[in-house]
Amino acid sequence: MEAIIKTLSEIQDISDGIIVGYANVYNVKDSDGDISLPGSFAKTVTERKNKIKIFKNHQPGLVGVPTELDIADTYGLKMVAQMAMETEAGRNAWLETKFLKENGFESGLSIGGWIVKRGTKNKSEVAEYKLKEISVLTTDDPANEYSLIDTVKAVKDLSEPNQEEFWRLIEKAYNERFSDNILKSLEQFLTLGQEPDASTPVNEPPKLILDFYKLFN
Repeated sequence: MEAIIKTLSEIQDISDGIIVGYANVYNVKDSDGDISLPGSFAKTVTERKNKIKIFKNHQPGLVGVPTELDIADTYGLKMVAQMAMETEAGRNAWLETKFLKENGFESGLSIGGWIVKRGTKNKSEVAEYKLKEISVLTTDDPANEYSLIDTVKAVKDLSEPNQEEFWRLIEKAYNERFSDNILKSLEQFLTLGQEPDASTPVNEPPKLILDFYKLFN
């Protein structure tokens, strides 16, 4: 079996801890040159539905579970996911996805698992997958846990950055219900209007604000 990560996907709706979208679409060539065929998820969903988990950016760690995986949909593998809103990881994954979508930034779904069977005539066609997980994508770099930084970078790429854009994004992020540690860091930056203490260990949440600060200096 070939281990794979596929990011050809769409999010359609986000509401009340629920994410609805296509984990993968059929009959479209992806960046690896592969084409998922209708029915390619039928076996794995039938046999492994209660083993498939929702991750964030393909990093091991439960953030939700798929409550529906529609293998009859002719467009792709449609999924309804219930995020683990009682946990910090699940709540933040949902909030970050919602934040990105509401502000017009890319946020999708991606599958992780294996290719079990390819087409007999066209090896680019995937006839069967074995799914391990479906990820919500909040950053282009799965190793980057500070996904809000990518939002600010995207703003910087789209237009000339200014204080109004900067504060609008910071304040919107602050008003969302992110974890206490991230909120404390945002509060420090908002109330003091200065760079947080650089002596803070870089693996702590204030690094998020340090990076925000550096983008606009």
